[in-house]
Amino acid sequence: MIYSPEIKTLDPCDGKITWAPTKSILFLTCLTVFLIFGYSTYSPTNTIISFSLTIITLSFGHSVGLHRGMIHDSFSSSIQLKRFLIYLGVLTGLGGPLSLRYFHDLRDWAQRSKACHPYFCHYNNVFQDFIIQNNCTIKMKEKQVFRYSNGYAEDKVIQFLEKTWLWQQVPIIAIFGYLGGIGLVVWGIFGRLFTCILGHWLVGHYAHKKGDLVRIVPNACTQGYNVPFISLLTMGESLHNNHHAFPESSKFSIQKGELDPGWWCIQLLSLFGWIKTANVTTAEGN
Repeated sequence: MIYSPEIKTLDPCDGKITWAPTKSILFLTCLTVFLIFGYSTYSPTNTIISFSLTIITLSFGHSVGLHRGMIHDSFSSSIQLKRFLIYLGVLTGLGGPLSLRYFHDLRDWAQRSKACHPYFCHYNNVFQDFIIQNNCTIKMKEKQVFRYSNGYAEDKVIQFLEKTWLWQQVPIIAIFGYLGGIGLVVWGIFGRLFTCILGHWLVGHYAHKKGDLVRIVPNACTQGYNVPFISLLTMGESLHNNHHAFPESSKFSIQKGELDPGWWCIQLLSLFGWIKTANVTTAEGN
């Protein structure tokens, strides 16, 4: 692991769910705008542009840049490439990169404990979890501290993206407004952000509740499950049992026939020499 918790005795069950204003307002705004104006502004061009940017930001950005790159540090490349991939990940509207890393590691630490707060495990039914996860956050009684072996938190560009993650949509809005008018803004911004946020929650909800349980993480209160039939749509992120078992691996697909677009992106970047090395775990764990 690239981090270690410094507070050993913090109770992962001792947390309070609170409203997260920025997260909630962004989600509800995107949902409302797209529901009201999506049908009237539909066009093949708007749909293709929105779909393309969604795929690029979720695959190269969130799955590769943020998750496999910054959070798990599972491949090596120049800092310039990682900054660009993290920027693409920021465009998904899921949050600042350092905040996302902290919450990801907090959730993983809680799930690997003997028991944790239901918020971390998606224990609620699908409707309750949809409301809570997209509008709220959890505040622990004490702040868990993680110590990292890399310097992403000290990088000035990443710090800038952390502070301005929401405002990074503004240049895209201006470009889309100029090129395609209000329709492209509705589909390319609000529709795209809603899709990214909704998709991220869906993977988190279902991949921690049911699916293929190939390997069990010992002493963990929550297991990840593989949901292979949506792995293509989720950039391989739904292969969550594989990821829980081997979090340091940049390749999430292990069993035969599993689709992992995030790994394909890493392979593509490797062909150009932009990614130097990548940690890969096989089915045998080698």
